[in-house]
Amino acid sequence: MNQPIKLRLLKNKPYEGKSEFGIYHLYSVEQDGEEKAYFATPEISQKIQVLGVTAGSEIMLTKVAVSNGKKAKADVLVEVINSHVRTQVPLGGDSLKQLMEKCLQEAVEITRSVQGVPFQTEDVQKIASCLFIART
Repeated sequence: MNQPIKLRLLKNKPYEGKSEFGIYHLYSVEQDGEEKAYFATPEISQKIQVLGVTAGSEIMLTKVAVSNGKKAKADVLVEVINSHVRTQVPLGGDSLKQLMEKCLQEAVEITRSVQGVPFQTEDVQKIASCLFIART
């Protein structure tokens, strides 16, 4: 209780699933330089999603006691420490296609800017894919 935990989100959205214990939200996070999995309840995940944080953002989770009349229960406070902004593509038409085209153009620019490396078409495709995944 009352021990804050600092996490850096590694993906934009959690993996959502269902088990015998109910619905869960699995976040890929980094804590103290180590990659970990964080299973959030639907309530905590909702708090994280409302903040609009994306991959690269740092959040602080703190479990606190909340008084509810005569009983006390635990709650988790979610605070943004460092927010990462996702690249936005103008809406209208096929925004994913537009984003992929932009990533491909940028991948070509990247390979042209590096002198002395004989990039192949496959390299451009891989760079473009990485850019696309990072932005979606």
